[in-house]
Amino acid sequence: APDLTNARRISSQSLGNGVLASAWRWLPGSDATRANLSSYGTQVSVVSGNLRNIDFGILYAPVPKSQDLRMLNFTSFSALASINGDYMDGNGPWSAMIDEGSMIYSPSSTSGVVGMTVNRVDPTKGYRTSGTLRVGKRVFQVTGMNQPNPSASSVVVYKANYFRDVPPKGDATLVIRNGKVVKIYPEGQAVPKQKGVIVQLRGSQAASAKLVSINNPTRLAVTDPPATETRMAADSVTAFGTVSNQTTTLSFDSINYGYVSQTGATLFDNNFSEVTRAGRVTLRILPDAQGRLVVRNVYRQGYFTKVDQGGLIIQANGTAASTALKFRAGDVVTVSRSYRAQNKSQFVSAAGRGPRILQNGKFIWVCSMHPNDYRPRSAIGWNQDGQVWLITSSRGENANDDGMRMGGSTTAQIGLWLQKLGATDAVLLDGGGSTTMEINQPESGWQRYDLPSSAWYRALVNAFAIQLKF
Repeated sequence: APDLTNARRISSQSLGNGVLASAWRWLPGSDATRANLSSYGTQVSVVSGNLRNIDFGILYAPVPKSQDLRMLNFTSFSALASINGDYMDGNGPWSAMIDEGSMIYSPSSTSGVVGMTVNRVDPTKGYRTSGTLRVGKRVFQVTGMNQPNPSASSVVVYKANYFRDVPPKGDATLVIRNGKVVKIYPEGQAVPKQKGVIVQLRGSQAASAKLVSINNPTRLAVTDPPATETRMAADSVTAFGTVSNQTTTLSFDSINYGYVSQTGATLFDNNFSEVTRAGRVTLRILPDAQGRLVVRNVYRQGYFTKVDQGGLIIQANGTAASTALKFRAGDVVTVSRSYRAQNKSQFVSAAGRGPRILQNGKFIWVCSMHPNDYRPRSAIGWNQDGQVWLITSSRGENANDDGMRMGGSTTAQIGLWLQKLGATDAVLLDGGGSTTMEINQPESGWQRYDLPSSAWYRALVNAFAIQLKF
């Protein structure tokens, strides 16, 4: 992967709240091929921000509708930049969607998602912080405490409560004991925590470590650990929920999934815009004047129907159909919905992803999931310091390409660019003709950023957005 150098940069602009949009370009022909890129040419477009200052959300139309990214942008008044989301077919997204902490869409199977989580902070396993470390006359801006996967530009302090014996190595290392510097490693060193307070410096601040002297007095001033912290995560989730009256509980395993679970039950709400397919048994549920949910109809042979405003539809098959027959019109019911995450992620917002390409700082390659041809690519990268990157590779110019998209990069190149930018974790998204990125310029509004605005758009089932934080 060629370096993203200033000489190749064709655009750099601030979108506010610390969000930066940048693009790099290699021209078609020998210019691109000399850089081991597609002969059609390559443009790399990146939007970056930090969860200290931004939120990360999903954009979507009512399932199973699709819209191009220009229209999806207007489903969020706070979006600063957006990128295409999940793989899709005529039924909607391949994978689950979570918005405001609630599962709003899911097939009846486990699906991979990526998004923003809220994590309870364990101080021994690291968290973002802000503050200063004064060493003599030098002042270092501290970014984290006890972080096992720090960013490429960071100053992380490790204390005796760090959950491992040896903190990760930095570009430069300071060892502090009794309020003074007792050891300096200008090239960095993995030092056991028993030696004292370990400070690992990376990136631009690491060079200043060479100017520190032994026995310099130190003073650390950082914020207290927060109770929770927003982070990015990739996980696999499965929907589950129940509808209960006084005597019977019916479980469902998919939500707003147009094909309808064939062995269980599917819940539909107002996020589903079309007529549902029928199960063997259909329950129509509406709120009453007191706001209670009441079964209005039990269709014993199943029923194709739209969801009433404020209501719910249950389509039951298999053994779930037998349970659904135990409900009666007039039953007051309670409905709960949730999801199980393989790694217990608590998502605020999430949508479908492709395979991982970076994990815990390591490049991951599974040949069957990563065809190594040159195509437009879309991906999301992040690290523990809260930095988030949206990235696309494309041809960089408007061309019909027979309804396809040409140019771009390999999967490996996308992963390596993200790694060089500072990401420790990353996942692929849908690519090819779906690859699209847009930015919301402070003065002129939305514009396409992966290709010229005159380029054709493909309709998408959802998208990811970097958003203002409120």
